Amino acid sequence: MRIKVARKQGRQAARTNHVRNQPGDPFKASAPQVATPSSGNVRELETLDPAFICWYVQRPFSTDVEEVLASLKLFFRFYPESGEKRSITALDPAEVAARLASLIIHTVYEGIVATYSLTTFLRFLHDSGRWSGKPESYRAVSGILTDIICLDMRSAPGGAETANVATTAPAG
Repeated sequence: MRIKVARKQGRQAARTNHVRNQPGDPFKASAPQVATPSSGNVRELETLDPAFICWYVQRPFSTDVEEVLASLKLFFRFYPESGEKRSITALDPAEVAARLASLIIHTVYEGIVATYSLTTFLRFLHDSGRWSGKPESYRAVSGILTDIICLDMRSAPGGAETANVATTAPAG
């Protein structure tokens, strides 16, 4: 219960301190090309929802699966969908890094939550055999997410607690 209260307070503080001070769409301000919302990525995520939910509830995560899915939908709304070969099951490391950096710069809390959610989603793709990208891309995306999480844990006084809330599950 204490963690939920702290999480809500953190979310409110992040929104107060960051969203109000940095107006506009977080994804439009940082990219030289304007990212248009991608309904295709969200539809692709929605087709994976049932399998993801089944996978998720079998593990001892403490964050509600609906919160994770909402965070993923926010991220994938602005993850570029260019061409028919692009899929959320084969993430591009450069695009992941760019979109997360933009989100973190403009709305810190949502950016950090998206990072933890993407880490969980990436693990799901790997465990379920749904990762369709190259192994090098998987390792690169995983490394980017791990680096951001490590920075969050070092910079925030409650970082370790945040990490435990978002990632409490067996590694394999």
